[in-house]
Amino acid sequence: MDETTYRTLLAQFLNDYWGAFHEALEAQTVNREMLAESLFDALVDAHHRFAAARDGVDPAVERLGRLWRHVAERRTVTFEAPLSAHEVEHARAQFKTIYDTLIAHGKAYPKAGTDVVSHAVHGTPRTPLRADAAR
Repeated sequence: MDETTYRTLLAQFLNDYWGAFHEALEAQTVNREMLAESLFDALVDAHHRFAAARDGVDPAVERLGRLWRHVAERRTVTFEAPLSAHEVEHARAQFKTIYDTLIAHGKAYPKAGTDVVSHAVHGTPRTPLRADAAR
């Protein structure tokens, strides 16, 4: 992986995939009884884009794919059902694993990693969740 590819992949992970998950969690803090279909769909779409970029070889990405399929099936019974506490914890653990893997792969490009992380609107899976990502 060269520096440009690394920078692009890390930015996609933090700003697109982690960002979609973060926004879904943020919405659930406002209304714990539901998760809007559009937010869940955005999360699943971000998953597919990131999984394609990773060529499906990352076990944590595969585990997240299974989780989103499970949640989607549950949501066919209970429309707009929120993510459960267990699902959130499981997802966060997978996001942390993916982040750690990306950071380890980017050790050869420390400036690229620092730049991408410093501009990540939603922070990282290893930083505290931000209450309002717009700030």
